[in-house]
Amino acid sequence: MTHSATVQTYSSAWSQATEQGIREALALCWTPASTYTDPMTPTVTGPDELAAVILNLHASSPGALLVQTSQLDVHHTVGRFAWQLKSPTRIDSDGTARALDVEGLDYVEFSEDGSRILKIVGFFGPLRAK
Repeated sequence: MTHSATVQTYSSAWSQATEQGIREALALCWTPASTYTDPMTPTVTGPDELAAVILNLHASSPGALLVQTSQLDVHHTVGRFAWQLKSPTRIDSDGTARALDVEGLDYVEFSEDGSRILKIVGFFGPLRAK
């Protein structure tokens, strides 16, 4: 799998409607030691913990979809890409109702062959001007 296909598979996990769909997508791109963190989530490790984060998002914001909004920018075994979380209801994180659409940027570390994600660090919102 190419780096881009790996990110597409990962992104699709966030938009799956069922726990089985989430787990099947993660099985293709995640490892037991892979980590994920964002401003609202403590670092989680492995597919079970990430699946729980995704399921919690769907419980608080039913129908939310993650859409990759940029090409993957990659060199060596690292990359970044922009995304937008679209929701038919206000996105609820940390007990705070937020906008219907939230944009962000993910930093990614890949396995040597690019077929697995080893680490994702997510950032919410656009980059701020200097």
